[in-house]
Amino acid sequence: MKKVIYVFLISVPFLILSFSCSTVREHLPWGKNKNNQMSSQEHVSEHIKAPTKDDYIADLKKIIDNEIKLSSTADRNKVYRRRPYYWKNYATYDTQEPQIDIQETDIKSKPYIARVKLNKIFYYTKLHKNRRDAEEDKNFIRSVGVETLTYELRNGRWMKIGSTFIPDKTEKYEGNQWIPIREEEVVKEQSLEQPKEGFFKRLRSWIF
Repeated sequence: MKKVIYVFLISVPFLILSFSCSTVREHLPWGKNKNNQMSSQEHVSEHIKAPTKDDYIADLKKIIDNEIKLSSTADRNKVYRRRPYYWKNYATYDTQEPQIDIQETDIKSKPYIARVKLNKIFYYTKLHKNRRDAEEDKNFIRSVGVETLTYELRNGRWMKIGSTFIPDKTEKYEGNQWIPIREEEVVKEQSLEQPKEGFFKRLRSWIF
């Protein structure tokens, strides 16, 4: 019996000492460091989350908004040249919400492709062989239609890879109003020489 009491009395101080050491260790700087490191890692992992499809759509909308803003501040008197011709052109966009169609792909480096449709009005002058004539030309023709912009998501960023503008109607300003004109009239308005087959298609590929 005495032996048991003796063993008990000896073991109690060791238990108290080990408990106090573990408690003290938690309050020591090196004891905190491990806990803090784990908590900071958990904190970082909470904030580093893979972007979702909605995040990519939001980023694309910002890009489109910027495109529209840039077009509204573009120089409308800027002269463009493609030998042997000079002309002026600019575009405006409808303020309505753009139509965005995003599709997933099987390519890891390009996981999404997006097509954005915008209502667009494209203004352009006649083609001129002389730059001064193009600068002084204030008579614009306008084409009203839909522009389709194509983007690919590459390494987490949207890249524009192409655009297509399809006019629904073409008009000229006459008598204080815009009146419709046919493609043949556009060719006649633009032509500086005898129109050839496919002239209008070449013209659109140049300007649009």
